[in-house]
Amino acid sequence: MEKSVSKPYEEWTLTLPPMSQPSTLYALKPIGIGTPVVESLTSYIARLAEAHCVFPGVLMRKIIAPFAESHPMGTRGSVAMDLRDGKATAAFNSAHHRARNAVNTVESLTQQHGLHVLTMLPWTEVFPLFGLMRTDRAWCPYCLEEWQTSGRIIYEPLLWAVQAVKICAQHGCRLETHCPKCTRTSRWLTWRSRPGYCAHCYQWLGRDLMRPEETEPETIWICWCAEQVGTLLALAPTLTNTPGRTRIHEGLTAVLDQISQGRKMTFARFVGLSDKMVGDWFYLQQLPSVENLLRVCFAVNLSLQDFLLEKQITCTLRPDGTQDLWGRSSRQSGRGFWKTAQVREMLEAIAMSEETPPRSLKAVARQLGGDPHSLKIYHPVPSQAISDRYAAYMSAKKLATEQQFCTEVQEAVSQLIEQNIPPTGRNVALVLSKPGILRSSVVREARRAAIRERQNMRNQSKEFPEKAKSVV
Repeated sequence: MEKSVSKPYEEWTLTLPPMSQPSTLYALKPIGIGTPVVESLTSYIARLAEAHCVFPGVLMRKIIAPFAESHPMGTRGSVAMDLRDGKATAAFNSAHHRARNAVNTVESLTQQHGLHVLTMLPWTEVFPLFGLMRTDRAWCPYCLEEWQTSGRIIYEPLLWAVQAVKICAQHGCRLETHCPKCTRTSRWLTWRSRPGYCAHCYQWLGRDLMRPEETEPETIWICWCAEQVGTLLALAPTLTNTPGRTRIHEGLTAVLDQISQGRKMTFARFVGLSDKMVGDWFYLQQLPSVENLLRVCFAVNLSLQDFLLEKQITCTLRPDGTQDLWGRSSRQSGRGFWKTAQVREMLEAIAMSEETPPRSLKAVARQLGGDPHSLKIYHPVPSQAISDRYAAYMSAKKLATEQQFCTEVQEAVSQLIEQNIPPTGRNVALVLSKPGILRSSVVREARRAAIRERQNMRNQSKEFPEKAKSVV
């Protein structure tokens, strides 16, 4: 009989494959990354709360804020995550430090990376904070209605949060800011926020009616602004090197030379802005607001993308002019902005923040695109608080640095004396890591005190040699 040979069984690997650490919250994917209608961070947080069947306020208070408190950001991150009345939530979508804290926290909880493109953080260096984001929600009712009808996810694009965008480029209608039922405005993120619905009466904000034709002469201008900002938002994920602050000055100088041969007053007249505002851009290195930068680009037939990203700028003056698009009131908008409650709220938030190191009033003014003098005049209380906090920090830092230098000098003196080398200023300087610290009177006094202390110890050892030996 033939012996049957049993077939060998296949070998199984019983070890578990490596698994990544699960995320604390759902790894919800943002909508529209790489497109002009990329989702805003406040909308993402609201949808994240809806996915967990809780209100955004509950999610922020119970999960996000405690995580931010235990995160390396510390208590500053926890304060930044506090919704309160929702007034400061516009900063989540901006280039503010609150946006940075919110992005870091939400990325850690969801393990979704690249959420900074849901904010204006990629353009921190080129766009000042003032006039950048809307404080209240804005929306296109026709976009909302189309998304609901087609079964798409309802969300709020970052484009709607930019203050320079006043129109929906797709439908050509003005963005709305007041609920059609209760006529109230809403903040970007509140306790019960839900994209597409009023935060007060929970009325659906979409509408599918006959849209009125826009016949205003500035329609072309505001549509152009929406398209330009949308193009930048779509480019954010692909940027390897974001433009810096110097890019604005270089671009304005190139446009100035080509349009008015370096004459600033002529340039201001061509673009329809005030002489003082244009002068501040060049002489004080102030950053123009997004809307004013768009005005310059529109007047010289230059896209905002080319202005910020192209190495060589080529532009020509628009033949039909731009004086009819914005009048005298818009020229003074930069000055009037400093008196608004929006600036005061920004300054109060900065004064109350616990960021380390704190920013000086000059740094705050530069970030806002203005000057410290205007802040002191219109908002003296928060401006003084910012200055006092910065001065206290610098004083403490100077004291700690001097103490460190004094300790280093004392150790250098001890080292030289042990080597029987005279602890003169020159010899001590050769031992120090930074010889220049001896220019400080405090450090020089520390050297002399260390020498006196060593001399006293030597004298005591001579007077009481037996006691010194016993001690040794």
